[in-house]
Amino acid sequence: MVRRFSLPSRWAVAALSLLAPPLRAQSVAPAPIDTAALTASLRQHWQQSDFPGFAVAVVRPQGIVYEHGFGYANKARQTPYTPTTVQGVGSVSKTLIGVALLQAAAEGRLRLDQPVNELLPFAVHNPYFPGQPITLRHLATMTAGLTDAQGFYNRHAYAKGHSSPLSNAEYLRRTLSPAGKWFSRRRFVPHAPGTYYAYSNESAALAALALEKATGQPFDQYTRQRILLPLGMTDSGWHFAETDSARHATLYDQRGRVVPPYYTITYPDGGLLTSTHSLALYLRGILNPASPGAPLPPAARDSLLFPQFREGHPPQHLDPAEPQQALFWAHRRNGTIGHTGGDAGLTTFLFFDPKTLTGKIFVTNTELHSSPRSLAQFQAIWKLLDQVP
Repeated sequence: MVRRFSLPSRWAVAALSLLAPPLRAQSVAPAPIDTAALTASLRQHWQQSDFPGFAVAVVRPQGIVYEHGFGYANKARQTPYTPTTVQGVGSVSKTLIGVALLQAAAEGRLRLDQPVNELLPFAVHNPYFPGQPITLRHLATMTAGLTDAQGFYNRHAYAKGHSSPLSNAEYLRRTLSPAGKWFSRRRFVPHAPGTYYAYSNESAALAALALEKATGQPFDQYTRQRILLPLGMTDSGWHFAETDSARHATLYDQRGRVVPPYYTITYPDGGLLTSTHSLALYLRGILNPASPGAPLPPAARDSLLFPQFREGHPPQHLDPAEPQQALFWAHRRNGTIGHTGGDAGLTTFLFFDPKTLTGKIFVTNTELHSSPRSLAQFQAIWKLLDQVP
């Protein structure tokens, strides 16, 4: 299984300026809009696509202005894919770590520039620069010097079925502690913390573990109590047992074959199970801190999304498709802010335009791949969502 955590820049929408004024919440109730033609067009695109099923949503500060599902959550049973269908959303999960870090920082439980070893139950150092501490901010911006060895990660970070006896903490101890049985210098890049960008699932999982030690609560429980339930994301959770199995989508690979159930051991980095509707509630809470259950007040929300790299002084190896990074939220070259998610049998896009405060979500129960056909199918659907008035 391969976590496809970074998706090609050509999938982005039309260019917008990168930096925008602070987001300003609105409280106007959404007016009814006529979306029949849009729904018909999206249905036609599904019929011509390779997607088993998908759901989309358009979100503004006042609420969800459009959501709809198309195709099948299960092809054999022809179960409709709806906005309330539940599935994994991959690395979009990481954005919740950023939110939780800001919550804990506001309560004085941690500091973003705090050395992570002050919180961890075992020490983690870049072996090339053992005297330079790794901070939470480094982890949250993918500049800690950790890098996923993809083959190793695929073999060890997943378990067949719906659970694993190996915990996130134990996986990280075995992998990143010098005394761990899987430790290797290849888990790190030969660059000092803060100087080199390297996307890392383990960086996210390590930040979540540090948060656990700072708050005294397991990450799944903390985020459920502090983010999911206040927002009304009652169908969501980090473990299959927490969600309604009858609402789960069946996942399919690129050839249309069923992907057997699997569990992500480093679950904070990509294991959230949720629906498109619940993701839309989450995105509304980010766009509008005054909305019900919003997880952060305005100043903390702005800190969450603020560009972390000094202008003119980016870290080395920064992805040109995402030339700025917030705290587990990416700034794309087209000006939008959000995250992609990809794993075996699933793909998710969650982005918003900070100028118009309009967000878009796309979730499907298969993997988008790099063929021109799949790219064109996704691009057409994503662009159609701009028709929502």
